[in-house]
Amino acid sequence: MSTKEHKGANQYNGIRYERVESTPQNVMTSYPPLSYPNQRPRFSPKSILEAYMLAIPFGLLGFHHFYLRRPGFGILYFFTFGLLGVGVLVDFFRLPCLVNDANKRLQNPQSPPSEDKRVDDAYLLWFVFGLLGFHHFYLRNKSLGFLYFFTCGLFGIGWLIDCCRLYSVVQKTNEKHRSGMDKFEEFSLLMAYVLNILPLPGILGAHHFYLGRYFFGIAYFFTFGLMGVGWFTDLFRLPFLVNRANEKLRNTSSAPIPSKVYLDDAYILWFPLGFLGFHHFYLRRYVWGVLYFMSFGLFGIGWIVDLCRMPSLVKECNERLMMLPFLIHDPREHAPNVTNSQTPGGNGVPEQQGGYQTPHNALYPSAPPLDSGYSPQTGGGPNPPRYMDPPPPYTE
Repeated sequence: MSTKEHKGANQYNGIRYERVESTPQNVMTSYPPLSYPNQRPRFSPKSILEAYMLAIPFGLLGFHHFYLRRPGFGILYFFTFGLLGVGVLVDFFRLPCLVNDANKRLQNPQSPPSEDKRVDDAYLLWFVFGLLGFHHFYLRNKSLGFLYFFTCGLFGIGWLIDCCRLYSVVQKTNEKHRSGMDKFEEFSLLMAYVLNILPLPGILGAHHFYLGRYFFGIAYFFTFGLMGVGWFTDLFRLPFLVNRANEKLRNTSSAPIPSKVYLDDAYILWFPLGFLGFHHFYLRRYVWGVLYFMSFGLFGIGWIVDLCRMPSLVKECNERLMMLPFLIHDPREHAPNVTNSQTPGGNGVPEQQGGYQTPHNALYPSAPPLDSGYSPQTGGGPNPPRYMDPPPPYTE
């Protein structure tokens, strides 16, 4: 190749590399693969025809929402038969808008508008299941969602008011989400008391579900508020529960901290249903919990003894939870760095088992003498010695 041809080839390579920086080279040649101006985009655009093909036969099961990367609505349609058929009927008219919105989200997945809530989705959920607060759950208002769920939309009054103010609620929700303020919304003491004072929601543990205390929520739901004892006690200790939930929320948003159990929670589980081991399940003592459940608290003996030793059990559980992150951490990150002073030969090479070791002489001063019976000439000996020193520099 002439000099001119060689320069032209280098110039060609430079241009192609600038235009296609992330394109891998062909391993069989020195030139990168050709790129064309009409390349296929990185995402696969959604088709309106395919969306209708899925919506017509399988709309009641939400297949078109799964196709448009809307798994939340897909699951909701699957278990509610397309929002009782109303959602499927509405989707036949708005499906082109949903496809266009899905393509925008796929094209710019990191843009803030891609996670915005839609007004038509909110009104659809309000119309079908608004009395159960589905539109508030969709708009990330968990407190109002639980309140509507247990009060049938504030006895229908809140559901009617939302018809007029839902558009502004959607706009405010999108603004809060773009600014990141929705991640730091603290729990409300007033909302917790409303859920607790109402007899049926409070006995079924609605305030515990609202505060993210799912273990107590499930326990209250199946035991009717721990036989009413836990529900009545929560009237006095609810401010402490709200403070704990808000503290956990703030710490989780800044830096994760280990979980923690509390003495009052353990005693409330112990008093009515301790003979079934509820407090042991709460304290992560699952074997003891099963044993208490099968033997009714060791025939009542263990249940009585736990009254005196409960503080020590809570303390032991908290210490174990504090040590858990260190136990599951990668031990290699805590291994000390090997330095020259830590190695027998002082050369920075750590001592290893099973390596070859040269005999002790002037070139290898740190090598131990051959006292294990190994001979380089005969190869005898039970264990070959270990190599510790680097070879001497080459000299002529």
